[in-house]
Amino acid sequence: MTALLVGFDSAWAPTNSGALVGVVRTNDGMFRELGLPQLVNYSEAESTILDWQIRHQVESTAVLLDQPTIVKNVTGQRPVENLVASPVSRRYGGIQPTNTARTGMFGRDAPVWRFLERFGGPANPLEAVAGTRVFETYPVLTMIALGWTLPDKRPGGRLPKYNPGRRRTFSLSDWRHVCHQASLEFSARKFRQLVGWLDHLCASQAPRKADQDRLDACLCLLVALYLIEERECLMVGDLATGYIVVPSAKVLCTELRASCGKTGREYGKWVRTFRRPSSTVCSGRRHTATDTECSAAGRIGVGG
Repeated sequence: MTALLVGFDSAWAPTNSGALVGVVRTNDGMFRELGLPQLVNYSEAESTILDWQIRHQVESTAVLLDQPTIVKNVTGQRPVENLVASPVSRRYGGIQPTNTARTGMFGRDAPVWRFLERFGGPANPLEAVAGTRVFETYPVLTMIALGWTLPDKRPGGRLPKYNPGRRRTFSLSDWRHVCHQASLEFSARKFRQLVGWLDHLCASQAPRKADQDRLDACLCLLVALYLIEERECLMVGDLATGYIVVPSAKVLCTELRASCGKTGREYGKWVRTFRRPSSTVCSGRRHTATDTECSAAGRIGVGG
């Protein structure tokens, strides 16, 4: 099956731009790059995805979006944000509360809803991809899962300070760390264009916020690759109140289990591990599941 995989780091607000990057997985399990990450608003992202679908005659599309796709609460945080806040804050990060009172981002006329309606709405990660599906992901949580944190006095390390838009906290060495780690992932898959671009970003002396948006789009794409390569992933949250999909990791499962205990939630209902089977053997390393913490919730195989 020919599949289009898209990483979309949206800008949330209607007047801002985000970044989009895509690849096609062909019937023989190989990948075809679709150019470098590009800056887009929601309308441009929609047009680009539709053009890719037609041009490459894909049979399915998975869009990994860095923006909440299910927001029902009027105030405060979604339950999924409440759960992941602890692992993130433990590493000196923060997560924005999502609610419909933030009208520009999540009100009735927010651009994300039109985008989701155009591409099938928020998808169920535990069902096979058919047609076009959009999944919420979160680059910060992905970096924790992949072990991209940096040494610190805290056992879990600290998250990289790689946002050039925050000059007071931005670290050039942290920026290079994230670029290098992303380059290694795409190099393992022989993505020559993206690797060359990431290596160029890594050497930059003055990266811009737009560069981070494009880098985050690559991290969203990486989660799509983990899905298509049948690696073990996590679905944190639920379809009623919102969820996040990221690669699975023992340390993350352990901390999310603790978060569930503190908030009175049943771990197996709020943190689920799964692999997405496909009919084609894809290139790339296969993740071997040895995570007993995740196993306690049960692994979910999804046929399709």
